[in-house]
Order: sequence, then C-alpha cells, then structure tokens
Amino acid sequence: MPALAVRGYTRKLNKKGKGKGKASSYPDHPLRHSRVLVFDTETTIDWFQNLKIGYFQIYQDDILQHHGLINNNAHLDERERKTLKRYAERNSISLYSLNEFVDDVFYREVFDLKTLCIGFNLPFDLSRIAHKAAHSRGRNKGGFTLTLSEDRMQPPIIVKQLGSAYSMKFSSTKKNMKKDFFGGYFLDVQTLAEVMLQAKRVSLQRAGEMLNISHEKYTGISHGRVTEKYIEYNIRDVEATYEVYRRLVQELDLFQIDIPLTKVFSSASIGKYALKQMSVTPFHQQNPDFPDAILGNIMSAYYGGRTECRIRKQPTKVSVLDFTSMYPTITMILGLWPYLIADRIESVDATEEIQALLSSLNLADLQNPDIWKDFCVLVKLRPDDDILPARMDYKGDDSPYVVGLNYLSSEKEMWYALPDVIASVLLTGKVPDILEAVRFVPVGQQTSLQKTQIHSVDIDPRRDNLFQVLVEKRQEIKQDLKTISKDDPEQLHLSSQAQAIKILVNAMSYGIFIELNPEDKKSALEVNGVYSFTTEENRHEKEGKYFHPLMAVMITAGSRLFLAMAEAKVLELGGQHAYMDTDSIFVPPDFAQPILDFFQPLNPYSIDIPLLKPEKEDMWFYGISSKRYALYYLDGQEIRFMEGERSYKLHGLGHLANPFPNNVKDWQAEVWQDILRMHYGFVSSMEIYEKYSKFYAVSRLSVSTSHVWKRFDSFNEGKAWDEQIKPFNFYLAGFKTEDENGVPVKPLCPFSKDPQTIVHREFIDYQTGENKQGSHYFRALCQTILDYANHPENKFDGGVGLLERRHIVADDVTHIGKEANNIDDQALEVRKAQRFVDKADVMKTILSMSQKIAEECGVDRKTFQRMKQRIQEKGDLNLKTPAVKRLYSKRLMN
Repeated sequence: MPALAVRGYTRKLNKKGKGKGKASSYPDHPLRHSRVLVFDTETTIDWFQNLKIGYFQIYQDDILQHHGLINNNAHLDERERKTLKRYAERNSISLYSLNEFVDDVFYREVFDLKTLCIGFNLPFDLSRIAHKAAHSRGRNKGGFTLTLSEDRMQPPIIVKQLGSAYSMKFSSTKKNMKKDFFGGYFLDVQTLAEVMLQAKRVSLQRAGEMLNISHEKYTGISHGRVTEKYIEYNIRDVEATYEVYRRLVQELDLFQIDIPLTKVFSSASIGKYALKQMSVTPFHQQNPDFPDAILGNIMSAYYGGRTECRIRKQPTKVSVLDFTSMYPTITMILGLWPYLIADRIESVDATEEIQALLSSLNLADLQNPDIWKDFCVLVKLRPDDDILPARMDYKGDDSPYVVGLNYLSSEKEMWYALPDVIASVLLTGKVPDILEAVRFVPVGQQTSLQKTQIHSVDIDPRRDNLFQVLVEKRQEIKQDLKTISKDDPEQLHLSSQAQAIKILVNAMSYGIFIELNPEDKKSALEVNGVYSFTTEENRHEKEGKYFHPLMAVMITAGSRLFLAMAEAKVLELGGQHAYMDTDSIFVPPDFAQPILDFFQPLNPYSIDIPLLKPEKEDMWFYGISSKRYALYYLDGQEIRFMEGERSYKLHGLGHLANPFPNNVKDWQAEVWQDILRMHYGFVSSMEIYEKYSKFYAVSRLSVSTSHVWKRFDSFNEGKAWDEQIKPFNFYLAGFKTEDENGVPVKPLCPFSKDPQTIVHREFIDYQTGENKQGSHYFRALCQTILDYANHPENKFDGGVGLLERRHIVADDVTHIGKEANNIDDQALEVRKAQRFVDKADVMKTILSMSQKIAEECGVDRKTFQRMKQRIQEKGDLNLKTPAVKRLYSKRLMN
C-alpha cells in the first residue's frame, strides 16, 4: 500500500528559542541609489563563453558621468582589436582592458564608492569578468565565489540562488570584515523585471517592449564576431538595461513601500516589507511559546492548490469560471486578518462542536458568510473512504509527490483543516470519524502596529484589512479604466497602479506564510508533524520572516472548499466539471450562471464585486492531465486559440527549446494544434511522427548552482580558466535515450540559437563529464510529443472521458520538507522534497519486513539478517548504507 506524505516542521535540537536570530550588524541597504554602474558583456560562442568585449556606463542622479568599452585581447583577433580601438576613438569612448575595468572602474565604484551595480542577468556578467571561481563554503554553501581581481585585497563576490533569483555580495576579507564589512549593492534588472512585470524568464527585449522604452534592443545580430554593428549592439543593451531599470523603479515607487531595490527577489519580498511597514510582528516572535507539536500538526495539514483533469481526451464545451482574488478573498471570508495581527494565538478544544456542525451542514448553509469565521479549526480524523487531499507518489515509481483529492482510507490518524473536512462531507454525504478538533483563537492586537500609506491609501492595520483595501482599490481603478480613452495619459498611470496592486495582493496571499529555506548541511533535529521524532539525517528548514503556517493552511484549505462547493453545485445541477486549477473550474456553459449566482452571497467586500466571474465562455476543452490542456474554437477543420492569450498549457514541454526558431515563432501552439488534429483524425499519428521525427527534444540550461557546476569538476580539472565551464554558462541539454553501463547518458552542448544543430556535435555527458558524440544519444521530439499527448492523469482511474476518483488505502505516513517548484521545467534532474528519516520507524519496519520483500529490494539474505541482528542487539542501524536505503525506499513506495 502507498505511503502518504505530509509536511513536517523542524527545530534544531541544540538551539533554544524561536524567531530570535542574532540581529545583523551590517548597515541597511538604501531604498534608492543616486549613483549607478550598469554594464553588459559579449562572449565567445564556444563551450566556454569567454568575455570578448563589454560596455559600461556610470550615472549620477540619472546624468551620465562616464562610459567605456571593455576588451579582452585574449579572445580578440587583430582585426577585432583594430575595429574596437577605431570605434572607441571615433566616438570618444574610453577603452579599458579587462583588468583595468575590474580594478580601476568596478572596485573603485562598487566597493569604494558604494555605487549600485546593475545588469540584465547580472550573475552571468559578473562571472564573465571573473578570472576564477570556487564553490562557496559555510553559510554560503551552494553558491559561487567569483574572484574578479588579481589584487588579493579586493574581495571576491559570492553569488547564491534564492528561489528563482540570486543574492550577490562581497565576501569577508582582511580588508572587508567586522564593523567595516560592506556587502555591496547589486541588482539583477531581470529579476526586478520578472517581479514588476509578472513575467517568467523575461528577456531584455520583451521587458523593453512591455515598458515601451525608447532604447530598443537590436535584433538579428550575428554573435561571436566583433564588428562595429556588434559594438553598437552591446552599447544599446546597456542603454536599454538602464532605461528598463529606471522605469521599473518608477513602477516600484507606486507601491509606496519602503523596500530597498536590492532586496526585491520576488513579489513575496514586497509583501514582507508591506507587513514590516505596518510593524506587524512575525508569528514566532509574537508567540515564542507556541508548542512545536501543534505547529507540526498544522504543517501536516498543508496541501497547496487543487489541480485536476476530470474529463480526459474527450472534447467538451465549457465555460471557465475564475474566483476573484481567491486567496485574499478567502482570507477575508475566514476572518484571518486578526490572526496575523494578534497579540497571541490560543487553542481550545472544539471536538463536540465540530461533530455537531458537520452532522447538520449542507451546501446551502455555506452561502452564509457568518459561519465561515468559525472555520479556523484543525481536525484529527481517521480517514475511511473520505474525499480528502492526499500527497503521494501516484505513479508508484518513486516520482515526486503530488497532491490529489481522492477517497482516502488509512489506519493512521491524520490532521486536516476544517474546510477540507467540510469539503469531504459535501462530496461524500458522510461525516468522517472525528477524533479531535482544535479551534485557534486570536487574542488582542499587537501593540507595535502602525498606520501607513500604501498605493495612496491610508491604512490602519488595527482597523483596516489590508487585503480588502487593496482588492477594492484595484476594482475601483478597473472601473475607472473603462471610462478613460486608451490615448489618455491617465490610462497608463492607472494601469500601472492596478498592476502594482495586483502584484502586492498576490504577494500577500499565502507564500510568505509558508516560507521555509532548507540549510545545506544536516543537523540534529526534532521533526513535528502527525507525530514527533528526532533525526540527524536531514537538513533544518529555516523559517522565513513571516512564517505563519496557520494562515497558509487555512487560506489554501478555504480555497479548496470553494472548489468543492463549485463541484457540488455542478453535480446538483446534473453535470460534471471538466477541469479544476487552484482558483478556477471548467463547467458546462449552461450551468455557468447558476454557479455564479450561488457564490455571490459570500462576497465579503463593501462594493459589488463578482466573487466568481466567467473568464472564458463557450469554448472547447481538451484535457490530457493536470496542467496539460487546451481551450479552443473549432470551425470545420480549423482549430483556433484565443487571440492575445495562450489558451493552452504545455506543462512538461514548456522547458523545451523551439525546434524551428526561424520558421515558427509560437511552436507550442503548433504542437497543440497537431495534438488536436490528431484527435479529430485530421492527421494521423504517423504524420505527426514524420513531421517531428527529424527534430530532437532539447532544453536550455544554465549552470545556476554549485551543485550543477560540480558535475563539471572532472572536465575542468587542471585547465586554465578560459578553458573551463564556468558558473552561469548557458548550455543546451538533450534527453537520454541510451544507458551506458547502467547509467543514463545526458548530453550537454554549447548554447546555439538553432538548438537542433547540437545533435551532430561533440557533447559532455552530464553524468560523467566525458566527451561523446552521436545523434542516437538524443531523444526524438516526435516521441516526446506523442508521450506528452498520452500522459495519464494518475490522480484518477480511467483513460478517456469522465474519470473516476481513485480509492486510496494507505497504511503509512512519511514526513517531508519543502517541495520543489516547477518540477516539469527541470530539464536534467528533479529535486525532490527531503524525506525526514525517523530511525526508530525505519528499524521497526525492517524488523517486520519479510526476507522475500528484502530480496525484491536487492538485499541478500546474509545482509538482511545481519541488519536485523544489529537492530535487535544494539538498537541501532547505519541509515547511510545502500541496502538500508533500498529497504526504506521500498517502504515509502508500497
């Protein structure tokens, strides 16, 4: 039987107290910067992407003070050197060697004068001007240490990944330590653009287009050869980067939130500074004695969003209904703002009350907003064919855990948020076996709370619900926009303000309340969840500043209850939903209006806002599995998607590079059209196979972490810097088709704008660092697409049409840590959540395991018996041996 996975909460055994970490003695970063150094580099187009030329500008109060070109003569031929020198002289631009730029410009400005250093994808450019790199150690483990200067007095730069962004700082040296330490001011404009424009992997060109800047990026440039046109391309990139930076700062200023530019790593960063500006005290600082065991119970009830494909591979007419600002709305309906600003949070027994509530509750009762304020309750139950969230390996092949909503039975006692239990009652018609219910109660208000102004709105956190204020303000702006001409300058201002509010509302939703940052080394831990245990085999997960798991659990559970209510209403009307995703449900068009009307009584806002709105109406839906579907129009044999919006999802293919970049701009739309044509019989699977058989599945990769870079240690060993694969180099990755000696071959090749050409070149095997060559090592794109089109919806039973919920019987629970994001976008390896190892449980499991099962796991009789004997005689076991790991993995999968 499969094991369920629940989130755990960790505490270091040798550390007392919570939320009282040592205060940093380093000075705060300034909010804005009057002096800015912006630079960009161009490189060779071989394996190593060494610097050829660069360009920089220095601004003081937005006035250009100095600029210059950078040359790296080691990678320029005589003709290129003359071209660069001639261009610099004719245009009166200073020309610096790489060493001169680093010592006389970069360190003088960025270290001595404390100038802000910016660039678009700045970590890449910093690594281009370095002359060596190393794996960072200690608290910076997992990052890179870049040495830029030959002068040992100049501090190297440490670059470390933080989610999808990077932190950059000068390292400690004899010159830079203790009270004189200065970390530097670094800003990756690409990260700021992704946050402010809400666009993933945004390019400089796209950012410029979205911000309507005057310095447009040059396109159609041939890289690798220094010409006057190429120099101008480099200069234009710097000018565009600075203009994008200035426009983004203006957008950030609309928030009226005191956040330093250099601290914007994500939209969550803005949300945390908004709470700081209101002087909201973090949960653990305000509740230092809150029991770890209860925190573990709360964490075990966290499941995130609900996503599922219910009608598979059967075209269905749908209307897509979206909940307005789902998470902020749930925060208001559940009355969670008082929990965020409470002086303390207490818990009281509510078992009998909840048993009585569930025995009489029906769908219509949930239209009454008054009862929702009583739903902040955690329930312990023993699942018995109840429809509840379950996190598990649904494929059964040691795949990453995913969350489904299934009929669940288990001998183990589990904790769930009350909204999830109510959802089960709605969908099954029966009340689960409730063992205990704990209500959480906010008491008083924090004395530190302060009034502030955000988005030109006065906010008193003691009186005002920030979520309500922001959502209502945005709705008012959207109404004003309908009355203003698109040519009116006020249109742009209001649109920017509405976008800024949307970013902040989303940032305040729930992510900051569940933020955990795994450390790089193992510690002695106490793990709390469904039960508590200790371990020395795992890494501590450090809480984010505003970690508040009760908020995160209730917000997401409340959202799942909304979706369950919508599902129940569709069933009541005699239909079935086709798809569901976090804050939306795809329903038969005729049922849309009754469902919209059903939810409107729950509107918590003081203005008339549609709680549920039709986002797309009367379209065809074709689903494959979660995150893999298309919405389209069908006219004869013509298949059309929505204009101006991607009405299809390519989860699982989105990481692939465009196989025909010169012919088809939106190749993903073409793939989906081919999938649909194949379904309708407009083309055959053989025609699809032939169309894509000459292409290969190739993905773009960056050497973004120390962990990835270590794969190249053997390749780099003993080589000069210019002949090494460096941090942040771009590469193209193929997908294994063959194993050699039982190890899959994963090709890595130099980046090319035409990725299909790499299959005929020599490549590095990602697994071994060895050089290989041959197209047979690359997976054909046709097979990838056909596999994609046949991907099962593992959360349900059935193949085509309406799928049936699976009945899950689980006899075990494992505790896990932070779950990885964007699993399908990781081209080379999937980072799974860490499993917290309960040694006592492992030993108990092995003692009860049969010899037959041990042998199925590859553990011979002698080894297995010796293992059991050690447990019985010494009460101990080495968890690091391959044999023990195989047995433990078997336990989790069965």
